[in-house]
Amino acid sequence: MKLNNLSLILLFCVLVLSCKPKYDEIAPKIAPVTEAVFASGSIDPKDAYILTSLSDGFIIKSLVTENDLVHDHQLLFQLDNRQQHTQVNIARTNVEYSQINASASSPTLLQIKAQIDAALVKLQTDSITLNRYEHLYLTNSVSKQDLDNMRMNFTSSLSAYKVALANYNSANDKAKQDLANSISQLQNAQEGNEYFNLYAIGMSKVYQIFKKQGDLVRRGEQVAQLGNPDSIVINLDVDEGSISKIALGQKVLIELNTEKNKPYNAVISKIYPHFNETSQSYKVEAKFTGDNKNFIAGTQLQANIITAKKESAMLIPHVYISTGNKVVLKHETKMDTVSIITGIISDDWVEVTSGLKTSDILVKLK
Repeated sequence: MKLNNLSLILLFCVLVLSCKPKYDEIAPKIAPVTEAVFASGSIDPKDAYILTSLSDGFIIKSLVTENDLVHDHQLLFQLDNRQQHTQVNIARTNVEYSQINASASSPTLLQIKAQIDAALVKLQTDSITLNRYEHLYLTNSVSKQDLDNMRMNFTSSLSAYKVALANYNSANDKAKQDLANSISQLQNAQEGNEYFNLYAIGMSKVYQIFKKQGDLVRRGEQVAQLGNPDSIVINLDVDEGSISKIALGQKVLIELNTEKNKPYNAVISKIYPHFNETSQSYKVEAKFTGDNKNFIAGTQLQANIITAKKESAMLIPHVYISTGNKVVLKHETKMDTVSIITGIISDDWVEVTSGLKTSDILVKLK
């Protein structure tokens, strides 16, 4: 008899277990909800620039290190410029030589001036002689042939004088032009000499140095990265499915990869309209709030951009929603499928703005 009773109890337990619902139940709840868009990124100086070499050469002086603060036009790196310095000296010598040639005491100009003086003396002599012959001709003291010969001598002297003047003016102009060209060449050589000196642009902080003293630098190679230390920004990559939710002024919660579980606050300051094909994302810029000046440029980070927030919302778990925003409701022994309209979506919860009451019971298969 006892054995039969035990069998009945076991059978009852099996029946109860077999009749246990194979689904979970939940009712909507009213609670605060926050929607956030996840983004990864890094800290960068907004006004950063790359210091690039304009010449080939070895770095003979490196005058800064990382984290140094430098002022505008401060010399940072100096390249070997011995060959260029030689070009400057040659150009300077050419200027000095051209200045002598262009001066009033120039040997070339003095020689031509002597020719002018000689031509002028001959011209004056021939002019006096011609005048005398013309008077003699009137008294038949000289022949017509003698007068014509003297006129030819005067014309030749006048032509020689004019040629000498033209030669002087031409030589003088050429000397002045040569002087101007040599001065220009000296200026170019001196400017080229400056290409071997790398200077800071504005007040800057040295973030990275790519070349050290003694390294060979080719023209166009990067030597260092600098930027305004007061212009640190956060560059974020946002996927194309979420970019429409991003707006200026939204709050951003930042966690640096170097400081886990330590949150920093920021706000969205700029949204770039260009889609980056390489990263398959949009670039969004944010700025830290508060006094944060000790961040290291290039630090990687994770961010949550707060795109929506409500203090009181009707919420249900994600897992209770099927394709097409449909949920299953339990009405005593009957199940109904209804459509809902959703609002804010968080990691685990979804806001329901229409289609449910707080008294409804939602079910999902286990």
